[in-house]
Amino acid sequence: MFRWALASLLVVLATLALLALLPDRRAEAPDASIRLFDARLTLYPEADPDAVWTFAVPEASYDPMTDTTTLFDLRDGARSEGGEVDFTLAGAEVVIDRNDDLRGDHLHAVLQADGLELDMEGREGRQVVIDQRAGRFEVPRASIRGDGLDGVYEDMRIAFDFTEFEAGGPGTVGYATFEAERGRAD
Repeated sequence: MFRWALASLLVVLATLALLALLPDRRAEAPDASIRLFDARLTLYPEADPDAVWTFAVPEASYDPMTDTTTLFDLRDGARSEGGEVDFTLAGAEVVIDRNDDLRGDHLHAVLQADGLELDMEGREGRQVVIDQRAGRFEVPRASIRGDGLDGVYEDMRIAFDFTEFEAGGPGTVGYATFEAERGRAD
């Protein structure tokens, strides 16, 4: 009896060893991402319920595994409130994450009310972030140009309406040029 039990155990162990050596034959899961071409997308951010974002792109991709949408070659992006466009947005690759925040390595925004241009660049692995909940741009390096203004700032946080901004910190660089009209001496 002991011999048969030992023989059966050895057969089972040998079979398991052979099965372990066989190559893995699991089928690979297909790419679950969804690709759109010549797409027009609308974003209604939950964290900023008064805003509506519109995007027109030659290509967009949605990845359900990470819950992100990537917009490629964005040249026609805009944020509106109350039916009025407050700024436009462009960028080579813009990612919309699960919080509806936008991220990219290089983004360009134009404040429509004042015509200010904001050129935003990522640095040292940090990306530009458009934070919907805070209503601001978070930018490792920003250049601002407009009527009488030309400046470059590092580690910048600026409100969507450009009414509040902070920049800098230890070891950062910032410079600005302002043009002012000369007043009359009385």
